[in-house]
Amino acid sequence: MKLVIFDYDGVVMDTFAAIKRIYSDTSSAFNLNLPDNDAFYKDLLELDWRITLAKLKIISKKDIAKQEKIYIDGLKKYDDIIRPYLDIKDALEKLSKKYTIAIVSNAYKEEIEYRLKKHNLRDFFKAVFTPADGELKPHPDLLKKCMKQFNTMPSETAFIGDMDGDIACGKSAKISKIIAVTYGFHLKHRLKDADIIIDSPKELLTVL
Repeated sequence: MKLVIFDYDGVVMDTFAAIKRIYSDTSSAFNLNLPDNDAFYKDLLELDWRITLAKLKIISKKDIAKQEKIYIDGLKKYDDIIRPYLDIKDALEKLSKKYTIAIVSNAYKEEIEYRLKKHNLRDFFKAVFTPADGELKPHPDLLKKCMKQFNTMPSETAFIGDMDGDIACGKSAKISKIIAVTYGFHLKHRLKDADIIIDSPKELLTVL
């Protein structure tokens, strides 16, 4: 193993509570009457945000633009509840001494860079790939570009995600070790196709 690729939301940064509130704000703005419980949102949210919005019947360009503004405003509004997962910094510090580590995410590049720098995590990652660099996951484009940058084969790569779409993405890129975490956005039953399922960042040190 040479390269370890991390998803961002739900793996490195705990953004679930903030995104749940953003979708609650979306519910109010679009009169959706969405329920206020974690299980509902863990089922609603998909790796490709366009699928999530389609589930909510937010499909016109006007409505998508309206929701995107709610989302961007929400990241600032709920800034104080977005933080790294407990023990992730220690895991990153130790793994970065042994492997090249990078991020591949569907989140905004500027948002990722801001959060990583704010919490003193940016230096652990050699690269950050986002939709600014290619196709949204679960399309394998970003994973392939990340491996290409570091001249690494899929057999030499691990990918860590928290959603079933991450698992599908890793399989499409033929990555040899796909690790799913249960502390992120999807419940365990949706992660069954991963090679390894873990419950905490600490466990990364035992499976890598």
